[in-house]
Order: sequence, then structure tokens, then C-alpha cells
Amino acid sequence: MLSYPTLEVISHAPADRLNEDAWLALGAGPLGETIIAAAIDGATTRLTPPALQDYLEQQPQPLTPAAFAARLVRDSLARQVGAGCPPDLRTLLLEANDDLGRALIGLFGALTLDALRLPPDALPWPLQDPRLVRLGLPAAVMTLIEVDPRGGMLRFAHAGDTALLVAYADGRFTVPTSQRTALDGDLLRLVQRLRADAPDQPFREAARHLEVERKNLLNALAHNYVDEHGLPQPARGIGVLDGLPELRYFVQTGEVSLEGALFVCVMTDGLLWPASAAEVFADNPAHANELRRQRFAFMAEQIARKGLRGYLTALRAAEAGDPDHERYPRIKTHDDATGVLLRFS
Repeated sequence: MLSYPTLEVISHAPADRLNEDAWLALGAGPLGETIIAAAIDGATTRLTPPALQDYLEQQPQPLTPAAFAARLVRDSLARQVGAGCPPDLRTLLLEANDDLGRALIGLFGALTLDALRLPPDALPWPLQDPRLVRLGLPAAVMTLIEVDPRGGMLRFAHAGDTALLVAYADGRFTVPTSQRTALDGDLLRLVQRLRADAPDQPFREAARHLEVERKNLLNALAHNYVDEHGLPQPARGIGVLDGLPELRYFVQTGEVSLEGALFVCVMTDGLLWPASAAEVFADNPAHANELRRQRFAFMAEQIARKGLRGYLTALRAAEAGDPDHERYPRIKTHDDATGVLLRFS
């Protein structure tokens, strides 16, 4: 049986922007014997429907669509857990998605492209593909966990590119969630190809190319992706909470033993140590995987030694020391960084 863990939470955004992350940490079970925690990342909305923009502007606190989605999902989880004896994590996650969907239907009338009333010139092509509704739906990604110290087990439900890191006292670690970073990698490799015409241009400047913006816009089609026949294709898409029912095909679940665990941490992708150029542009998948393993091993060691606050200080210093995004190819210099750390010793 594990000792009851201590809790550390950070949620940090650059000074010039609203934090679009959210988090949750609550006792659960009949006697509060388990802990439910989540890291929730609001996904940048590609296009904001007029009805949503009007609604957000009327709120007491200014919100972006991404922050709206993340906070609504967090509040749904808190309501469900607070009601007592919450259902399994997958059901919690899907119910939060349904709550978001109901709120959006209240704004738009339906979760369809026509109902969003996007300006015609905002769409990437005139064909009214109904799948383009994904470009205008506020969305969030999430890793949700339940920790049972008495039973020595962790259960998780996951959708998107948030992450779960479990580290053990003997130096082992595991990242059981899939980050589905193929789309991000494709975007970064596009930036690198565009630099061939201007080799002296910093990576950060090349990332502002219109072709990069267009590809990033269309990447939203991968959210709970369905093919031209409306059939979900989990291998080609990424799970997001955006109100669409297809999310149920994209949720990842699992269990992890906590025997000998040092800590458990759920985090948004802004808290991940950034991938190096060698990892991002590696030609050999095995080499890229090894560099990724080393990166997470470094994260586990840093968090174990410094805690989340000390780790975040080191992360921000590394990002600030690479202002042109050359050492760590990325679109944003800094992203919102949120983590919930449960430390057992």
C-alpha cells in the first residue's frame, strides 16, 4: 500500500496571454480514498463562429474559445465527481464532452457547419464539406487519472496530446498515453522545407508562412476524424473534447501499477520538455524514439529532483535561450504549462 501522496500544481501562461489550460484534483470514492486529477488543454480554435464570439464577449472575464472549452470540461468533471461515486473515467470524459456539446448546441442550434454561420471566405475551400465543422468548434484535450494508493493502481482516460508520466524509485518511468504528435511533426517538417528557399531565415520566422498557417488550419479536420463517408478513423485522427459524439472512438484508457512509484504527473503539452531538432527531423524512427525516451527520462529526473516549480523554471529558461526555435523547433516560444503532481515519497 502506498502512502497518501502530496500534491503540487502549477498552471503558468506567458504574461501577455490568457491561460487556456485547466486542471482538477479531487478526492473521490465513498471515503475519499482515491484521487481524481486531470490536466486539460484548450485547443486553439481555428475559426470562431459569430455566435460564440458574441457569447464570450458578454462574459465577466474575457475568454478565448479554447479557455471556454477547457473550463467547461473542468467544471463538468468537478460536478460529476462531487455528486459522489463517479462512474469510470471513460464515462466521466465522455460526459464532459456531452456537456460541452450541449452548451454549443445552445449557442449554435446544432453541431453542423451551416449552424456555425462561418463567413464564406473563412473556409479553406468553397466546397461545403460537413467535416469542416471541426474548424469552428471550441475544443480541449485531456488526460484524466484516478489514483488508488491502497490498491497501488492508477487508471487513466486520455484524448489528445496531454500526457501522463509515472516515475519509479528505481529509475524506471512510463508514459502510457499516446501524444499523437504526427500532425505537429508534419507541420514542423513543412517549416523546415520552406526554409530551403531562405536558408538564413530563422525557424521562428519561417513558421509564419501562409502555407504553414493553412496546414495548421486544416489539421483541425483530424479532430475526432471521420472519412468522407462519416466513418471514424482513429488511426488518422486525434481525440478532442469538442462536443462531437465520435470522440468515443478516440479515447485511450488503461491501468498502471504504482508499486514502487515515486510520483505521478499529468501535464499539458506546454509542460513537456521540447523535442530537439535531432528528434524532430530524425530520418530513422528508432533513433527518434530513443531521443524521445531520453527526453522523458530527463523530465522524470528533473521533476523528481526539483518538483514542478523548479522544473518549470528550467523549461522556461531553455525556451527563452532558444528565441529563434532552432535548437527546439516549435511554433510557439512558450505555451501554457499545467501539471498536477502526486508524489509518494
